[in-house]
Amino acid sequence: MHKKKTDQYLQISMAIVLLLNIVFWFSIRDMRARWESVPPPPDQRFASAYGLGDTSFAYRLNGLMLQNMGDVGGRTTSLKDYDYDRLTKWFFLQDKLDPESNYVPYLAMFYFGAVQIPAKFTPVLEYLKVVGSRPYGEKWRWLVYAVEMAKNKIDDKDKALELAHILTQTKDPDAPTWIQQMPAFVLTAKGDKEAAYALMVEILKTSATKLHPNEVNAMKGYICEQILDKEQAAKNALCEDLR
Repeated sequence: MHKKKTDQYLQISMAIVLLLNIVFWFSIRDMRARWESVPPPPDQRFASAYGLGDTSFAYRLNGLMLQNMGDVGGRTTSLKDYDYDRLTKWFFLQDKLDPESNYVPYLAMFYFGAVQIPAKFTPVLEYLKVVGSRPYGEKWRWLVYAVEMAKNKIDDKDKALELAHILTQTKDPDAPTWIQQMPAFVLTAKGDKEAAYALMVEILKTSATKLHPNEVNAMKGYICEQILDKEQAAKNALCEDLR
């Protein structure tokens, strides 16, 4: 008799637990994990703690976190909803952990650079300016991308010109000669074709003998087809070979 009552109490308890579980499930079924935007980065002094003191591991762990940030609870977050000021701080933190790797610059430019509102990317240009100024590992490429981003997507020609001038100062001995022409490309886009023409002609005067003939012809083609109008090109001696 005692065992029978015990079994009844157990069944009743299980039924109550099941009922409470069902009620709890119905009360939270519409709840989803919510992303609270980009978290603030830690102090640089403690950055390696993410990798248990291993800076290389911390760099890769943080990079993986940045790459997947916002994709939580089965949902994805639009790039336009990220805090790009905080992202830039994370990028600089990563740069302190590993200034030679191209993983985070690549992530910054080709992943976060696809943001639907390009102006939000503006803070990241400062990061690309820093990493792109280093004289090794073809880092100048990040400055090229920054110039193009500022000129074509953000539509900040003044910033693009500033970055283009910094680009021309690269100390990388293997950098191509065409990067010296980047300010002229931006000046043309700004409508300051007189300054662009003067710059391109000066490069031809000082470097033509060091350049491959194809590069010289490409420069002349740019001058005669992009900077000068048809009437001006028809009167310019530089354009004679292209007529």
